Amino acid sequence: MRSGGFGGPDIYVTKRASTSDPWSPVVNIGSTINTAYGDSLYGDWCGSISNDGLTLFFSSARPPGSASNLDMWMTKRATREDEWDPPIRLPDIVNSYTLDGVESISTDGSILYFSSYRPGGFGDVDFWETPILPIVDFNGDGNIDTDDLLILIGYWGQKEPLCDIGPKPYGDGIVDIKDLEVFMSYWEKENMPETPEEEI
Repeated sequence: MRSGGFGGPDIYVTKRASTSDPWSPVVNIGSTINTAYGDSLYGDWCGSISNDGLTLFFSSARPPGSASNLDMWMTKRATREDEWDPPIRLPDIVNSYTLDGVESISTDGSILYFSSYRPGGFGDVDFWETPILPIVDFNGDGNIDTDDLLILIGYWGQKEPLCDIGPKPYGDGIVDIKDLEVFMSYWEKENMPETPEEEI
């Protein structure tokens, strides 16, 4: 571990203007992402950034995880010059009670690949994949309902990563009609019964 960190392993960044330019000095990505949680092996690490540079997936030992039970988190920013938003833990359907991490985003931004010790694999650690979908169950109660809709409306016109779900998969930095449209598409799938086909 290099000096100047916040605890266990930290995520650092370096930049260059073009592929022919030299890399800039390496700097710590900051305390919004990096924490003091972890040990000499696990802390905040394995970042994977989207092609537009606005969404970052990474692994962390911060609560509710631990050094032996890393979870995957994500953070967004409106532009490449903005600071990162407070990270959001990926839901339990993606994170497990074992170590999950070493994320990699597909080139089109639609799939998250990662490693996990979870059951159902073929050995010790296996590669897994999951679609990158917006989280519309804002209060985490397992339902997509009016409570979630009221949360979205409460942040209308604001920069709130929790409800910034449209356009998919990463949002655009503001809670607006695009987010409502994405929310309603999931609402309809969960709450509207399928109309049976008419018999001919």
